[in-house]
Amino acid sequence: MLSVAIDNSSIADLIENIVEDHSVLNGLSAETLEDIINFSVANDDYRALDIITNIHTGIYGYDDRQPEWLESSFSENKWVLTFGKKPKTIHWDTVYLDDGKKLTDAKHQKLLNSFKYWITAADNPLENGGKIISPITAYHKVSKVIALINAVLLHSKELKLAKYHLLNVNDDFWLNIMTKYAEHGNFQGVYEIDKHTKVLLNNASQSISDTDAQTFKENFPYVTKDIAQDESFLFLAEREKACAWLFEQSYYHSGKCIKYTGSGAVLSELLFKGKMLYHDINIPNYAELHLKAPRRNSEYRAVENKDTSTGTNQRTISTYIEAIRLIHTNLEREDAASPSILSERVSSGHISQLVSLKKAGRTRTLPPTFVFNLIRQCYEFAKEHLPIEEGVVTLLDETLTLLSKARSKSAAKNSNTLRPQQCALAWNEELHREMSGTERGYWFQTEAINCLSSVYLKKGIKQVQGFRDSVENRFERIRANESLFDLFSVLQGAIQVLVGAIMARRQDELIKLKSHGNLSPNVSPFSEAGAKTEYNLIFKVKKTGSKGVNATIERPIPLSIARFIWQLEQFNIKASELNLCKGKLSLFNSLNSNNSQLNQVTHSTYNAHLDALCDYLGTDLVEYDNGEYRRNYVRQHQLRRFFAMAFFWSKGFDGMDALRWMLGHSDMEHLYHYISESETGAVLNGAKASVIVRGVVDSTSELAKLKGIEEVRKIIAERLTGDSSTPITIESVSEAAEDYDDESYLTVPHISQLQKEQDIETEVIQLLEEGRITLEPEFFTIEDGDGNTTQTFNLILKIKDLD
Repeated sequence: MLSVAIDNSSIADLIENIVEDHSVLNGLSAETLEDIINFSVANDDYRALDIITNIHTGIYGYDDRQPEWLESSFSENKWVLTFGKKPKTIHWDTVYLDDGKKLTDAKHQKLLNSFKYWITAADNPLENGGKIISPITAYHKVSKVIALINAVLLHSKELKLAKYHLLNVNDDFWLNIMTKYAEHGNFQGVYEIDKHTKVLLNNASQSISDTDAQTFKENFPYVTKDIAQDESFLFLAEREKACAWLFEQSYYHSGKCIKYTGSGAVLSELLFKGKMLYHDINIPNYAELHLKAPRRNSEYRAVENKDTSTGTNQRTISTYIEAIRLIHTNLEREDAASPSILSERVSSGHISQLVSLKKAGRTRTLPPTFVFNLIRQCYEFAKEHLPIEEGVVTLLDETLTLLSKARSKSAAKNSNTLRPQQCALAWNEELHREMSGTERGYWFQTEAINCLSSVYLKKGIKQVQGFRDSVENRFERIRANESLFDLFSVLQGAIQVLVGAIMARRQDELIKLKSHGNLSPNVSPFSEAGAKTEYNLIFKVKKTGSKGVNATIERPIPLSIARFIWQLEQFNIKASELNLCKGKLSLFNSLNSNNSQLNQVTHSTYNAHLDALCDYLGTDLVEYDNGEYRRNYVRQHQLRRFFAMAFFWSKGFDGMDALRWMLGHSDMEHLYHYISESETGAVLNGAKASVIVRGVVDSTSELAKLKGIEEVRKIIAERLTGDSSTPITIESVSEAAEDYDDESYLTVPHISQLQKEQDIETEVIQLLEEGRITLEPEFFTIEDGDGNTTQTFNLILKIKDLD
């Protein structure tokens, strides 16, 4: 008993110390913390537990009138919210209610306060189950609440908001709002931006005369160009008059310049000023209102690679309903308008009964042969320009040599002494007009080519710097290997594809790879020891946590790809030593051709490398209904399912032997277990669905022989058309080509064909997720006449009987 008393006395003293100095908690053992909990409960003294709880949840320290991110005081009419670098501003005094008075009028003070408390509840631990959420999560929740407040304000008249405040904001109101959201997939459905814009512009265009419209067309002929169906939303009566009126409203003005794509901020003010908190809402950038074709650095515009169909999924609806329920923070507040208590009717499940929700947004699956060929071409390109033989010059060697020599030349204006001033007597228009005014630029024009090795001169290099956008036949010349620095960008894209496809990582994880030291072990894969080593790639992956924690993990990578990474790393080390970069480098880097400088890759430049690669390789084109051709520019989120696709399609793809060697997996069952453990269910189902879809739509394929494929076809036909006997066929490019003897026939699919195939794939994925169908491999070993064994597999398709 004495020892217990002594222990209790020491715990009591420890609690007093914790109350006086919270840092005492640091380093306490689990056993001591358990003693504190037991003592606190036994003695009804919860002071230490309150401190521990507050450290982990922030419940007791949260000020709902002054959260950390609110720069303004609670009572101000202008709120500045800071969650990141760019502040968000709310102008409460710009809104008028249905009685003609401002929201900030004394009559509506309680309603205004209820909106404000609703926003501050977004990251209040008491309203979020005691969780501390990150600033970015808080920002997204606040944005949702503001959108919901706008939904209320836009219906001010119907809700009689000025008289009844929040009393009419009930179950029926929110079910109506969320049904509209579910149908359209975003708050444009709630705000009805397309509808309001069309009405505004059709009415306003009547004030523009035919003469003025004709003059506007002559100045901006693009307004008469047909717009592809997937970009048409307004279908204006007189498009050129609508654009002319918008021009008068400064929609296209940016300072003294013209912004040919228009300003969403101007349009949002024209539509919603005085009606809601319009300042930061996202207004569509309508292609129908553009005055010029969109500027691009790629050869073609891109085929959309995400699901662009309208609608939303159950998970997104649930997050908005969570944000709606935060309005309950106003219950029993004396200084705020009390809301109606929402019932269980306001749920994603109930909304799914009112409107058909689509599955979670997905990436459009690239055709398997497209991906396989892309991987093969990337590997061959990288092997050609990064040979492993000792002493052989590489593209990286050439780039390093030319960059280091260029940086020794002056880039200062007028540093080229051979080019006179334009006003000088020595000026010769024909001789000097295209001559660079800098020493470095002139060196690139005249002497740089002489620094190249004979290896790269034989490959066709005609200049070192990249071609400017204005150069005629620019992309044909890049494909002919005429520019060294453009080839460097293509190489970056090729290795990005190889690493991205094989590692199946998110793009931001690949962007954050270090300039060197990414391989484990950090040993040269060209050494005798390295050739026998199994390598891992080290990268940081985001994991959920109270403030977002980056965990470092390792994943296996084939020796062949490890060698490419090592060569990039050695290049980066030398470039840094020679001061050829701005700040620190990443593994992948962009090369600024104008200033001869390497820069860390960003999301934009990472994608620019992929675009350069696709243009160089001439990836597939797709025809749109306005006669425009667009290119399949691959993106990392499409490559993430490559590994799984490689397995499921290996039965019918001729190049899989080489591909399996490159991936470093000879045992098919081992490969499948690796894929199953590494990939998410969504990635696996996407790969399985691509196989099933090919069997359904192409009766000539090997996959059409899968047992059960006809039954799946009937299920899909029933779901899509209501009739299970409807044939589901999509004319393939190869079938179309067979009708022509001319080898130059360009086999380009139409966008509608791709959309139809995506619709079928969406249905198949839903069947897989519902468990109605399964596709799994069945492994077995075969033995040839010489006794050699080979492991292979069959795909087994099963349909679940729901009766």
